[in-house]
Amino acid sequence: INPAFFSTANLFDLARSMVETGILALGCQVVMISGGIDLSFMAIAVFAMHTVSKYMGMYWNDAPFVLLLLMGAVIGLVLGLFNSLFIAKFKLPPFIVTLGTTNIFKGLCLVFIGSRQINNIPANMIEFSKTNLISVEAEQGMANLHVGVLILAVLALLTSFMLNKTRLGRSVYCVGGSEASAQRIGLNTVAILAFAYAFLGALAGMTGVMHASFQRMSNPFDMIGGELTVIAAVTIGGPRVGGGYDSTSGTMLGVLLLTMINNSLVMLKIPTFWQLAVTGMIIILGTIVQIYRYKRSLKNA
Repeated sequence: INPAFFSTANLFDLARSMVETGILALGCQVVMISGGIDLSFMAIAVFAMHTVSKYMGMYWNDAPFVLLLLMGAVIGLVLGLFNSLFIAKFKLPPFIVTLGTTNIFKGLCLVFIGSRQINNIPANMIEFSKTNLISVEAEQGMANLHVGVLILAVLALLTSFMLNKTRLGRSVYCVGGSEASAQRIGLNTVAILAFAYAFLGALAGMTGVMHASFQRMSNPFDMIGGELTVIAAVTIGGPRVGGGYDSTSGTMLGVLLLTMINNSLVMLKIPTFWQLAVTGMIIILGTIVQIYRYKRSLKNA
C-alpha cells in the first residue's frame, strides 16, 4: 500500500472526489427504490450547468452561489419531470425513455445554449471552489477539506430521513416493491414516480453547477459517460435492482469504495481505461450479490 494514500491531503482529496458522485447517487437510489432507472441524469447536470454558467455569467455575474445552486436544481427538476411524464403517465419503459431523453437534453443544450466552453462563469462559482471547511498543516503544505463534503453529508442525512421517516419515503418503497399493490391501497403512483425522477433531476442540476465551480469553467462535453460510476456505486450498497429496498449509508459506502478504487488506480499509474473495466465488473458483481441475498432472504422467510 502506498503510504501517500493515507496522507491527510490525499484523504481530503478523496472526500472531495466523492461529492459529485455522492450527490448523484443519492438521487439515483431514490429512482431505483421506486423500481425505475434513469440514464439521463448526467445530461441533465450538463444542461443545468451550461445554462446557469452562460446566462448568469452574462447577466448577473456576482449572483449568490446559493441562488445558482437553486437555479440548477429548478432546471434539473423540470427535466426530471419531463422524464416522469413518459414513465409514470404513459407507462413507457424507464430505460428506453431516459436513453432517449439523454440525447434530447444533449442536443438541446448544444443547439440552444452552445457547444463552446464557457470560461466567464459567475464569480461566486469560482469563490465556491476555493471555500474550505477546514485546513490543516500537512506533510507538503496545507491540506484542505472542501465545503462540498459538508453539502454531501447534509443531503445524505436529509435523503435518509425522507426515505425512512416520512410517508412520502415509505410510499416510494411501496411503489418499488409493487406498483400494482401500491395502487390498490390508494397511493398516487404517478405523483410518487414523478417525485422520484424530479428529485434526481434537482440533485443532478445542483451537481452540474458544482462541477462548473470545481472546474472553474463550463464544458458541455464534460461529465457525459459518468453514469456508469454512479450506477455502480448505488448498485454496490444501495437499493436492490428492481426496487423496494434501500440503504443510504450503503450507497455512500459504495461511493467511497469506488472513489478509493479509482484513486488507487491513479496512484499506481494504471491507465484510466482499466477504471472503466473495473467499474463494469463491480456493477455485475454487485448485482449478483444483491440477487443472491434477495433469494436467500426469500428462502429464509
